[in-house]
Amino acid sequence: MIPSSLRTAFRQFHRNPGFSAVAVATLALGIGANTAFFSVLNGTLFRPLPYPHQERLVFFTETSATTQDMSVSYPDFRDWLAQQDAFSHLALYKVTDADLKASAQTYRVSMALVTSQFFDVLGVSPAQGRAPAASDDTPAAPPVAWLTHSAWRRYLDGAPDIVGKAIIVDGLDVTVAGVLPASFRFTHDVDVYMMLAPQAGRQFMTARENHNDAYGLGLLKPGLSLASARIQMDSIATRLQHEYPKADADIGIRIERLRDRLAGSSRMELLLLCGAVGAVLLIACVNIANMLLARSFSRAREMALRSALGATRRQLVGQLLAESLSIAFVGGVLGLLLGSWGYTLVDSLLPSQLRDFVGSSPTLDVRVLLFTLAITVATGVGFGLAPAWQTSAVAPSDALKNTPRIIHTRFGRWHLRDLLVGVQIALALVLLVGASLMIRSLHRLLAVPPGIQPNRVLTLQISPVNARIYAEDPMAVPRFYERVTSTVKALPDVADAAIATGIPFSHTYSYSAFYLDGKPLPQPGHYPSASNQMVSADFFHVLGVPLLKGRLFDGREREPVVPPGLKVSESSVAEIYRNFDLSVIVNRKMAETYWPGQDPIGRRFRLGFPDMKLPWCRVIGVVGNIVQHGLDQGAEAEFYYSPRQFPNPTTPYLIVRTRLSPAAAAAEITKVLRSTFPDNPVFDVKPMTERMDDFVAGRRYNMQLFVFFAGTALLLALIGLYGVLSFVIGQRSREIGIRIALGATRAQVLGDVMRHGLALVVPGLLLGVASGWAVVRLLQSQLFEVAPNDLLSYAIAVVLLLVVGAIASYLPALRAVRINPVDAIRTE
Repeated sequence: MIPSSLRTAFRQFHRNPGFSAVAVATLALGIGANTAFFSVLNGTLFRPLPYPHQERLVFFTETSATTQDMSVSYPDFRDWLAQQDAFSHLALYKVTDADLKASAQTYRVSMALVTSQFFDVLGVSPAQGRAPAASDDTPAAPPVAWLTHSAWRRYLDGAPDIVGKAIIVDGLDVTVAGVLPASFRFTHDVDVYMMLAPQAGRQFMTARENHNDAYGLGLLKPGLSLASARIQMDSIATRLQHEYPKADADIGIRIERLRDRLAGSSRMELLLLCGAVGAVLLIACVNIANMLLARSFSRAREMALRSALGATRRQLVGQLLAESLSIAFVGGVLGLLLGSWGYTLVDSLLPSQLRDFVGSSPTLDVRVLLFTLAITVATGVGFGLAPAWQTSAVAPSDALKNTPRIIHTRFGRWHLRDLLVGVQIALALVLLVGASLMIRSLHRLLAVPPGIQPNRVLTLQISPVNARIYAEDPMAVPRFYERVTSTVKALPDVADAAIATGIPFSHTYSYSAFYLDGKPLPQPGHYPSASNQMVSADFFHVLGVPLLKGRLFDGREREPVVPPGLKVSESSVAEIYRNFDLSVIVNRKMAETYWPGQDPIGRRFRLGFPDMKLPWCRVIGVVGNIVQHGLDQGAEAEFYYSPRQFPNPTTPYLIVRTRLSPAAAAAEITKVLRSTFPDNPVFDVKPMTERMDDFVAGRRYNMQLFVFFAGTALLLALIGLYGVLSFVIGQRSREIGIRIALGATRAQVLGDVMRHGLALVVPGLLLGVASGWAVVRLLQSQLFEVAPNDLLSYAIAVVLLLVVGAIASYLPALRAVRINPVDAIRTE
């Protein structure tokens, strides 16, 4: 029976090529889009991580009274390691950059400083060499490194005898202990792994109050739940709060699955986009259902004849469903092909942070194939069931009639086809409201003043002065910066240049706790903090930041004196900066926050905590606010210091204001820098405008997709409404002809058809507004200064659909007024 039904179905497929082609194309686009997005969703949320026991991997951060997500203090981690028994392995890692010198060439690479159990947590063993030992994870241990397979091939030409050989990392001789497997990939694109403990003697690691971009990984013991591990770690956090009330007074521990951490906000964004593309598929199915309903009238005699020959209604429904499934099957196959191609397009539009997480391009794995099969069957049954049931509702006696009667499915005074149009309109309105909200949100976001003049500004990074040179001669840092800026300023296409440890929209974060001179000391855990950057004198001029009060750095700043024989380190800062005030420039936000209604010039604050004995800072100027971390974040309290007073060997940014476009000047600038400073790699070369675009890329990506989906939904709604009205006009041609013969004017006929069309649209609009009011609230996290119930967005969507409804009604109405009464009555 089933093979016979399928053969008949495919004969119908070939008998009506035009109808079949339109239906298959519509469905293929819908299924293809859903397959492409499910491939991304599969890679992000469902595909297992490439680690053994990935379901037991967890991620650690610390929390405080002001933030629920901050990096882990190294001393806190050491206490966790000593006191916990919920994890088989526990590790800490910190990702940074380093200079790798190999084959007489210096490269800027990504480096992870890790504790000894790091690879045990992830379940990876070196392909060459040995695994880390506990003895490597001590402050006095000789430096050793593990290379990724790609770094070994790229920088060391895949030397087979590399294990045991020395490489130079940040000017330090380091022994290669192993090479990791080619299949190993960490969540960050790391080239070199070294032990964290040899840095533990530095104050930024030993001070419990400091949280310096280190994060924890753990492998739960078999059979232990995440909830049980949280209870134990919470008890450890409480113990540390009592033991170290100054540093850990409000410090907690946050644990989450590693997969959940990696997905982050992308989970909700992808689910929303999949919901949108699913709505487009549903609209496509409704369109095909209405096409089948319209075709049912031309097949009424055929169904009546089959019934007269003994076919039961169940058999008729089965036959018609087989035809729908044949359309769905062909559409599904084409959709699968389109989906595998469409992922390339989706991947090219993905923001970099989401693309990095998705990793390698998805393959047609079992999940993707099963998903495509499921939606193919679901759509085939979904759009075919109602038309099949209605088409099969014929009496055997109708087989001998010229115009067999089909029993219409009605809901009150509404036909099924009318309700399907209403559903289309409602779904289209929800998507249009979402698209309108995102467009208005992005427009509001881009209108936020960044506090800088980003046009014709090129930014890049250059490796800093070697740490050992800095320790012996800290003033080598500002001298190096002056050489770099002088070299670039001499180029004809350069207007000005400056150095900074951080620039806007660069993902660089540096915060310092402080306390104000003349004010009571804050309670432990409640010290204020401010963003801070080391900048050269021309920084504000290059970026176009206005001076509001006081002065900028101009060479009058007093330089520190390093006692003979004293090496610069965190422990020697107190000696160097005794009776010494740093000259700092604060932004307007910091001035208004900490000295409201007062003149901030001459005010002092001290970095860190009292027992750290870090320098005092004296305010010499106030500048405008700069938005550092995204236009939606706003400006925060920030201060700037000079490299001539407080040299910082951190990798700097070079900021260049060019006379031409930054892209045109980039090649010459990088060429000169690389030839002048061959041991200081130049990297991360980008115009400032591109950095700004990167920060809104995710929102722009979501907006573009929603606009595409909404536009597709609008087009499908137009086609659907036009098809229904054309069918109605065809059915009512005799009636319209008689009305015209009795004296009805063209305007009356036109108005009647237009009113009927808009009568189909309005209920869908009401349903869409009610649905949208609930659904679009899910977009809240994607919106900026626009409420989900924004009336203008709803008004725009409603007007667009009314216009579409008017267009879709007008075209069949024109056909109606051209009906010849004589021909209409004769045809009947």
